[in-house]
Amino acid sequence: MNQQQKYPATEAREGREAERQPASSQGIRLLSSADLLEGRRQLRIEHQGEIYTLRVTSKGKLILTK
Repeated sequence: MNQQQKYPATEAREGREAERQPASSQGIRLLSSADLLEGRRQLRIEHQGEIYTLRVTSKGKLILTK
C-alpha cells in the first residue's frame, strides 16, 4: 500500500480526531455548562417564543425539556 492510500481504521481515527477539535476551531461557539448554569441545577432558555428547561440530573447528565 503506498503512502497516499489509507487503511479504513486510519480514516476512522482521523475522523474521530477532527470531531475532538475545539468547537471554536470549527466555527462553532463553545460554552461550558458550568458557565451557563452558574452553580444552579437548572435554567430556562427562551427559543422562538417557547420556554425550555436545561437541568442537571443527579448523575450529572444534562436534560433539555420543553
